Amino acid sequence: MTNEQESRFSMYLAETGFCDSNATITTTLPNFATNVSSLKATCTQIQVIGEQQKIDKKGITQSKNQLRAQLVVLAADNARKLTAFAKFTNNQTLMAEVHYSESDFKKFADSALKDYAQIIYDRAQTNVAGLTTYGITAATQTAFLSAITTYNATLATPRIGTTVTSQATKQLVTLFKAGDTALANMDAAVEIIRLSQPNFYNGYKAARKIIQTGAGSLSVKGVITDASTGKPIKGVTVSFALDGGTMMMAKASTATSTIPDTITKKTAKKGGFNIKSLPAGTYQVTIKKAGYTDHVITININDGEMTDFNAGISKT
Repeated sequence: MTNEQESRFSMYLAETGFCDSNATITTTLPNFATNVSSLKATCTQIQVIGEQQKIDKKGITQSKNQLRAQLVVLAADNARKLTAFAKFTNNQTLMAEVHYSESDFKKFADSALKDYAQIIYDRAQTNVAGLTTYGITAATQTAFLSAITTYNATLATPRIGTTVTSQATKQLVTLFKAGDTALANMDAAVEIIRLSQPNFYNGYKAARKIIQTGAGSLSVKGVITDASTGKPIKGVTVSFALDGGTMMMAKASTATSTIPDTITKKTAKKGGFNIKSLPAGTYQVTIKKAGYTDHVITININDGEMTDFNAGISKT
């Protein structure tokens, strides 16, 4: 799953858990129990598919590469022996067919390596009776053929692994759509008791919030636009200053480091900007651009959550 999907899945689990603990309140809501059950079933399927998707397909490729390396060594060794045999028997035709170096075998594409190794095997098999003194015997031929066969069997395996992952990805998209549909129905039903059950309603909404997780998650994502036209503005300076003092950011170790009192970003071509790992707190956000009136907004940043910050500014 992607980081965004992992975050949504965590929200699904939090929401179903909250609803289960407040079943006495939700029992009278129309279709609520049905949709909660649907969301639970979807969660189960997401978990299964997610685990399948996380199976390490790299191991398949690594196994194939290991077998390839072994076959390169065997093919090159047999080719050298056959080349010597062809030279000493003055067999120019055989020489032309088997005169490949280890470097040549390494350069061959996967399927070509198998084909050229098979040629070496076949030519050795034809002349095996006279190759004993060159180190090629029925036993070495059996081992060589086994290496060719085993390697050939792995050629399609990484593709199969990729296909399985692709199918899992598509299944997850469908499952998350089903989960969102069930949630939308639950949201509609919960509005019925918004005033009569305010504590439940607020708890439901809190559990409903998606908390961004995983490496590369954002603290703030925003777009600055022209207030009159709605068009994004490039090169706007957006400064975040934490109310009440210096910002402290925890590192991966137990130590902490001081970062500037103000974090400043400039919007890109489409008016957007991102800030990663902004400490939780209340911030004064100052927006500046030549030709526009300065704009100051106060926002709250919560730990572990991504905040959307969109603002329009007016020309002077």
